[in-house]
Amino acid sequence: MRKFWIRLGIGLLVVFLALQLIPVQPPLGKNANEIKTEERVKKIFRKSCYDCHSDLVQWPWYSKVFPVSLYISHHIEEGREELNFSEWETLKPEKKADLAEEILEEVEEGHMPPKDYIFLHSNSKLDQEEIEVLKDWLQTFAEK
Repeated sequence: MRKFWIRLGIGLLVVFLALQLIPVQPPLGKNANEIKTEERVKKIFRKSCYDCHSDLVQWPWYSKVFPVSLYISHHIEEGREELNFSEWETLKPEKKADLAEEILEEVEEGHMPPKDYIFLHSNSKLDQEEIEVLKDWLQTFAEK
């Protein structure tokens, strides 16, 4: 029975290592129409949002390990579908206003950045001052 578990463990290890050879193409983009805003707002977005909501993703080492690579790649694709700051300047004012409202709601409720992202990137957590900066910036879209 012990040999069975050893062989099973070795087999699973071989399969796991073989899966590392399957390339996962991360979602790419051109960052052609990146958001134009004041630097203090962009700094917050770079720190807490861009890894899932822009074409300027910083791929960590663990994003190349299967199955984490699949999860992260899929998560970024979903994030960009919802909001892509690299395409912000192509949006109509009404769409920007709608997204600004959603961003504010997500940030105020603590849903963004997500807890699992903060766990691995502790510096991405927004403090109250940063939330206030974002609120002020997002209000400009509601007023238009």
